[in-house]
Amino acid sequence: MIVEHTIELDLPNQGSRLAELIATTIDIVRRRAPPVATFIAMAIAKLRKLDSRISRALTGHRRNREAIENDLFGGEYKLASKNDDDLPISR
Repeated sequence: MIVEHTIELDLPNQGSRLAELIATTIDIVRRRAPPVATFIAMAIAKLRKLDSRISRALTGHRRNREAIENDLFGGEYKLASKNDDDLPISR
């Protein structure tokens, strides 16, 4: 028998546990996606706010450091920190 058009058989799923599990999982994800997206958006907003605060603090620190250098050295020298990493290694 030759058929010119496609034939679609509409049969219910009878027994595939995997298909049922996948359908249930998709349903759960669809219901839970909006709260997860809201949570992620809130976390990103909090991180941006923290980044802004850190940037302002570092800018204030730089300004204070420049003011101290100008006051102490008249702008001729810069303060440099020394720690063990700056020291030469002797063998």
